[in-house]
Amino acid sequence: MTFRKKVFSFLCAACVMLSLWPVVRPVRSCASTLSDQLDEARQEQAELESKIEAIRADKDKVVEQKALLDQRNEQLRKEISLIEQQSGETQARITELTAQEEEQYALFCSQVREEEERGTVSYWSVIFKSTGFADLLARMDFVNEIMDHDRQVIQQLQDTRQQLTEDKAALEQQKTELVSTRQELQSQITAASALISEYEQSEAGHQEMLDQAAEDEARIQELIRKQQQQQQQQQQKPNNGNSNSGSNSSANGYIWPTNATRLVSSPYGWRNCPYHGREFHNGSDIAASWGTAVLAANSGTVIQAGWNGGYGISVMIAHSDGITTLYGHMSDWNVSEGQTVSQGEVIGWCGSTGNSTGPHIHYTMYKNGETINSLDYLPGYVAYDW
Repeated sequence: MTFRKKVFSFLCAACVMLSLWPVVRPVRSCASTLSDQLDEARQEQAELESKIEAIRADKDKVVEQKALLDQRNEQLRKEISLIEQQSGETQARITELTAQEEEQYALFCSQVREEEERGTVSYWSVIFKSTGFADLLARMDFVNEIMDHDRQVIQQLQDTRQQLTEDKAALEQQKTELVSTRQELQSQITAASALISEYEQSEAGHQEMLDQAAEDEARIQELIRKQQQQQQQQQQKPNNGNSNSGSNSSANGYIWPTNATRLVSSPYGWRNCPYHGREFHNGSDIAASWGTAVLAANSGTVIQAGWNGGYGISVMIAHSDGITTLYGHMSDWNVSEGQTVSQGEVIGWCGSTGNSTGPHIHYTMYKNGETINSLDYLPGYVAYDW
């Protein structure tokens, strides 16, 4: 297999290898605990590091092949330049010989005319001025020798010019072949350069995902730390015997929709949403693990239960004080429309359905058809990352 075919085959294989490294972040499963989410974040980092290492190794191979192509391209450039120089010198020699041939022929004609004018080489003078048969033969031999010598000189010039013409044609043919080879080689160099650029983009994309995964790990670790801190604070509080009072009650009679956490990852108000960009967030996102029980914040009547568009699986409860609460992105629900529920009753479980980037409880409160700040009804919340 020729060098060009080997390189072409390698570049084709490299393109196939590059297609195996799409810049797409792995989809994580909905881990049930923060510890599981932390393990997944670390696993994702390990996978991305392995992919980046493989991408760099493949890119280095293409860079090595491109260096060989550049070296061969420079060699061909020098060979073509040398052939052009030789072809130019040959053409100059052909031009010189053509001029000499014309000059020799003109000289021969001039000599013949001069001799004829003097009557020394005319065939008639050879015949009638000879003193005898022996003198006639001598005169004819002399004329033939002169003519043969001139013809030989001219023939030698013509033969040399013909050989040089053929040599030049061979050089031009060789140049044509080298130029064609170099053009093909330059196409491969261009393809290799483009492939290297794609590898660099792929590497940069995977590196960006790796940085994001590292940030996720740090965020989850901080979330675990705050959750542990919050649990320790709750354990240190005295228990007055009322499960719906103390840490899970508020002055206005609403409790937290979960007993598992007090972390609020995204509050009520303006924010940058991964789905809609800059938007007004009409509720509070409570960070909770997958499967955490979701509680009715107050007693009331269920007016919606099931799939609810961007909220995913949600439950809405109408309360006697004119407030309606919504619990979104749940993994499943435990009530039905029209059902009366008590405060603290399990109405579903935390999930990540609908427009959600991870398990949490979206908690919205409505009054007179307008949303109100649910943070006012979440005493002791811990703000996370906002």
